[in-house]
Amino acid sequence: MELATPPGVLLESLPSLYVHLPFCKSRCRYCDFNAWVWKGQDLGRLVDALLQEAELRVPGLRPQTFFLGGGTPSLLPPEELLRLLQGLDAILDFRDSSLESSMEANPESFDEATAEAAVAGGLNRISIGAQSFRPPVLAAYDRPHGPEDIEKAVASARGAGFENLNLDLIFAFPGQDPLEWEADLNRALRLGPQHLSCYELTFEPGTPLTRKRDAGRMEEEDSDLCLHLFDRTLEICSEAGLDRYEISNFSLPGMACLHNLAGWRRLPLVGIGPGACGWGDGVHRKNISDPAAWQADLEGGGDGLEESSTPNSQTSAFEHLMMGLRLEKEGVRLSRVKESTGVNVEDLPGDPLALLVAEGLLEILSGPEGRVLRATPAGFPLLDHSLQRLLPEGRG
Repeated sequence: MELATPPGVLLESLPSLYVHLPFCKSRCRYCDFNAWVWKGQDLGRLVDALLQEAELRVPGLRPQTFFLGGGTPSLLPPEELLRLLQGLDAILDFRDSSLESSMEANPESFDEATAEAAVAGGLNRISIGAQSFRPPVLAAYDRPHGPEDIEKAVASARGAGFENLNLDLIFAFPGQDPLEWEADLNRALRLGPQHLSCYELTFEPGTPLTRKRDAGRMEEEDSDLCLHLFDRTLEICSEAGLDRYEISNFSLPGMACLHNLAGWRRLPLVGIGPGACGWGDGVHRKNISDPAAWQADLEGGGDGLEESSTPNSQTSAFEHLMMGLRLEKEGVRLSRVKESTGVNVEDLPGDPLALLVAEGLLEILSGPEGRVLRATPAGFPLLDHSLQRLLPEGRG
């Protein structure tokens, strides 16, 4: 496998912007994001608060990427979506600065009017949460859409002018027939996406799905089958011309998600909205998670902040490794980790990096910008194991 040269379009010094809209039509039972069921809360007031935070904290930001996520941003009425995007552009000038401006959408709420408002507001990439084309699986996830809604949403996106489209899919639903997953994957590919995100179902702490498992009413899928599905996903996407550039993400050449690349490279990030996180200049920031409390804080003269922290150098170095090693071909430039954190990860106590290299799980290669650390083909499926051994505390 050749060493990938990082695209030159993303600059290490420039920030990205993430704006969080927390409401969803229903709460998916696997979800551990800061998502809240919409029960008639005033979405216009939410837009006002988002614009207020942007104006207060980062006027003139000019982000190099912009991502409107959630929750379900497509839940906004088209006129409010357009007002939000136009307001953010007036404050931040993102339309002139952003190389890629994305929005998450769910099939049941992404129609022609919403798609047109998104394009009119300056977005050029859409990510549609399909998850599955199987009605029983969608029902088990508490997804409020059907397979036909996915196809309608894609048609709406294309009709409005989106030429950069991602579909999210989830595999390894307990009891899943591998052939059904392959059929789902092929059905998604027939829609012509430029990008696919294919995630293995995970049981996150505190979610309804995990509580169901812990109560003995559901079992996780066999790990060998999960690995088979992981490998088949790579094969099928590769045959369709989509290259895997990160653990769960596949794209046509030149269509990797720039916003996510910025995150995996640990470039500066500004987060706006309830529960949004950001980092830069060695500081982590997290906003108040509860939408009503975040909104009330802003309306009362605050800035929506819940906490900020300054991780120590060892923790910051590990964050670079944890994120960057997800990039299969690119890996982590070791000189940048040292420049950013002061830590030489080739000189950690106990020499865990050398041991992992000796075991064939990681490799260090010479690239155009210096030494690069990445997972080997054999070590990539075992990345969590390698990262556990690189933790600042409790290595072993």
